[in-house]
Amino acid sequence: MYVNKGDRISFLFAFIFFLTGVLILRIFDIQILSHDYLSSKAMAQWRGVSGEVTRGGIFDRNGESLLGSYEEKYVYISPKWLKDTEIEFLQKNNVLTKTNSDEPKSIKLSDINLEITKKFIGKTPGIFIYSKKMRYGSSALATHLVGYNGKAGIEKAFNQILEGDKKANIFFDGLGQPIPGISKDASGEEKWGVYLTIDSKIQSIVERIMDQSVKKGAVVVMDADSGEILAMASRPNYKQYELEKYIKGEDSPLINRAVQAYIPGSIFKIVVLSAALEEKIATLDDEFFCTGSIEVGGNVIRCSSYEKGGHGRITLKEAFAHSCNSVFIELGIKLGKERILEYAEKFGLGKTVLDILPEEKPGYIPPYKNVYYADLGNLSIGQGNLQITPLQAAQIMFIIANDGLRKPPLLVKKVVDKDGVVKQLEFKEKEAERIISSDTVRKVREALEAVVDYGSGLFAAPSEDVFKAAGKTGTAELGDGTNHAWFVGYFPADNPRYIIAVFIEKGQSGPLKAAPVFRKIAEEIYFLNGK
Repeated sequence: MYVNKGDRISFLFAFIFFLTGVLILRIFDIQILSHDYLSSKAMAQWRGVSGEVTRGGIFDRNGESLLGSYEEKYVYISPKWLKDTEIEFLQKNNVLTKTNSDEPKSIKLSDINLEITKKFIGKTPGIFIYSKKMRYGSSALATHLVGYNGKAGIEKAFNQILEGDKKANIFFDGLGQPIPGISKDASGEEKWGVYLTIDSKIQSIVERIMDQSVKKGAVVVMDADSGEILAMASRPNYKQYELEKYIKGEDSPLINRAVQAYIPGSIFKIVVLSAALEEKIATLDDEFFCTGSIEVGGNVIRCSSYEKGGHGRITLKEAFAHSCNSVFIELGIKLGKERILEYAEKFGLGKTVLDILPEEKPGYIPPYKNVYYADLGNLSIGQGNLQITPLQAAQIMFIIANDGLRKPPLLVKKVVDKDGVVKQLEFKEKEAERIISSDTVRKVREALEAVVDYGSGLFAAPSEDVFKAAGKTGTAELGDGTNHAWFVGYFPADNPRYIIAVFIEKGQSGPLKAAPVFRKIAEEIYFLNGK
């Protein structure tokens, strides 16, 4: 069959067009459709070493890292790529040893070996510098809250989310030698992970003041409106990159004291006062008489005014302001153990606040059947068989600042997985539950202001008369001559914005030790953003 010249040309162009189409489709498949698969197969032919498993970050509410991560420079030396004279020079300067001299080595750069290795950078493929990311640094914040290595704190609670993939810094060929030109720095911060409600600026203020004034203890700062935890710190502190140094350290530095349980002392009188006012057992203007001590079931319990012969005639509001034990024991007897323990439960005591932190303790409120008449005196003033955490102390004040409504405090803003998918847009606020009436709240807040205005909390009052604070002191006796010191309060008093709970382990005096710490933190937060 005869085919003319025009048909042959058309057939040739059609064939070329077909081949071009096939080639384009193949390139599209390689570059787009099968890119990940082919890339992984190619990488599998190399052996990545000096690699590290990437791990999601832990951030504050504004996306600032709380880990203090930083990069360190390392030099990678592959002797098989070096000349004999170069190897001899490195051995002479103690960068390389003669033992296993052919094995590739990764060495942390120091001022000394940096000057030596600089002589070879860019002149031989056997030596190159790369960056290695160090997860924890000296500037880390909220170390007890963050935790470490998937073993504690947020690191443990969200370990499955935070675990990433292996990322190699250096690639080797089949003979075990580095492939020049494809080493990768570990630079660049991972922006996936857990975003907390913590404010790093407020957290920094709290930690600095604690380092000055609190040897052992904890501080919790909350947003008085939303219940978001803005700071949580514990002392003594520790460094996440030097764990071995602290495991058996003095004063148990790895313990997060913000979520451990302690005897509350007189801050528990907030619960007792709320119960008495709500149940209409008494009013703030009711008068009592304090002789300096009171006997309950054969136990004589002294008031702080004992040495002075008692407070004498005193109103309930004044008794709260001056933390009079005698009056509150009398009040507790009128209430009875059932109602005291009922209100303790209503304020969230005896159970965890967050249900996130693995270290958080529920505290302890005794069962009704285990409280006898003789125990009622101690129970009424926050002594005896009763324990709460500093976080629970903040929650008590959160209820008072929120018009008697209880809603769970918040710690986590959002969680982002390694693919950038937001797992939970927000840890939503749960529906609030009314604990006490608005009228009771108004009266309790009036009494809390009196504590700072003229009572045991004078040292919590701001040094500059720019805002007023309200709160309650606590000095919890341990029975061995030592006392825990507490202060929990909020500011400004007329429109609460921040709640601060201060706990100082064996701090001896709430009024003298914990209250001034509250004042310092409150003042710095107040002026942080120009009021």
